[in-house]
Amino acid sequence: MRIASILMMSFLLALGGNWGQAATAPETGREKTDNQIAPDQDDQDPLIGKRFLDVQEPDTKGKLRRLSDYAGKGKWVLVDFWASWCGPCQEEMPNVVAAYKKYHGKGLEIVGFSFDADRDDWLDAIKNWNMPWIHLSDLKYWKSKAGEVYEIEGIPDNILIDPDGIVVARDLRGPELGRYLSEIFD
Repeated sequence: MRIASILMMSFLLALGGNWGQAATAPETGREKTDNQIAPDQDDQDPLIGKRFLDVQEPDTKGKLRRLSDYAGKGKWVLVDFWASWCGPCQEEMPNVVAAYKKYHGKGLEIVGFSFDADRDDWLDAIKNWNMPWIHLSDLKYWKSKAGEVYEIEGIPDNILIDPDGIVVARDLRGPELGRYLSEIFD
């Protein structure tokens, strides 16, 4: 019987040594349960909590505009990175349009930076996808200045800037975008 107990204890220790008790996440030092993952601070986007980075690109009429023309001026600004040729962007756009319609009157502005290379495709998508907000693009595809400044590696992507110009969230998509904005505005 003693051998069976030793084998059982060895087996349990091999499974992690914390059978029947809370585990401590080594990255954070916080306790976690089996159904809860402790947040990993190292995975947080380095932009969060910092002032937005300014960037300048032409608007749909060709006039140069800066992100600082809109951000840090007392409104919440969602900076949306997208392109007309991007299927996932087109799938996500109804969520962004719904957020704009619901919260624009309460203080949300959207500034879209497109990764398009063709002006007509860019303008057609703005019209056809019903995106009534501010749009900027240097039409340089993946060499876009905004893409370089914000180190965009894939689209769709976005950042949310608070009224004081501080980045508070990144990559809010689908229902998560609506939930996050609801906490701010509702």
